Amino acid sequence: MADDPGSVVLTLTSFGMAQRSRPPGHEASSIVALLKDADQGFREIPLEPGAQAVLLTASGSHATRRTADGRRPVDTGTHYFGTAVHQIRASDAGSKPSAAETRAPVPRVLDVDDLTILTGWAEAVAETLAHAPERIPALVADLRPGAPWRSELGIAEPSQRLVGAIESLNHTMQAAARTAGTPTFDAVLAAVREDRADEQPLDELVRAVLRSTLEQLRSRQAAMPERPAAS
Repeated sequence: MADDPGSVVLTLTSFGMAQRSRPPGHEASSIVALLKDADQGFREIPLEPGAQAVLLTASGSHATRRTADGRRPVDTGTHYFGTAVHQIRASDAGSKPSAAETRAPVPRVLDVDDLTILTGWAEAVAETLAHAPERIPALVADLRPGAPWRSELGIAEPSQRLVGAIESLNHTMQAAARTAGTPTFDAVLAAVREDRADEQPLDELVRAVLRSTLEQLRSRQAAMPERPAAS
């Protein structure tokens, strides 16, 4: 297969070796990686002063792989784009705590298991809004406690906080459907992007999770090449 033009190539080196390599007339280098992607070309990535690590994030979408010998193209490639570089710095234990650190801890809205389930439900909502928005009421009904599929599969009913998250999701759908009658992808995305004063922590969490899944799906859709219509 020919190289995918959307691939990301990353070359790494040890920071200690980079610091000890000092050719005549040159200062020690802080460059620890060389990144090449289709969007921004070649980039040198330094480890900035005070940072202990570098975090790279990238989005990916399906891509067509083509050959140089005439074989049929296949949609098994991945196009990476939007690579971001973040410097990671550990907190200084000996420093004076900030005002945010001295405040009372914020109660956890959902535990890890419930948050994982909520994220999966939000992804189901995003896909349904994108492809079959008229199925949203049926989807919400399946999420609520007492849905037959849970007993059939031997799955426990959701916790009380998770039930509250379901109702928050449903409220968002209903609010977006007030004008069109059926919630649309764009209407729900606009709703979850709004800043709301005095919002309850659970509602804020649900809105943030749903906004993230909708925006990720929209980014993947925008990155996928349009397929020619069948003749």
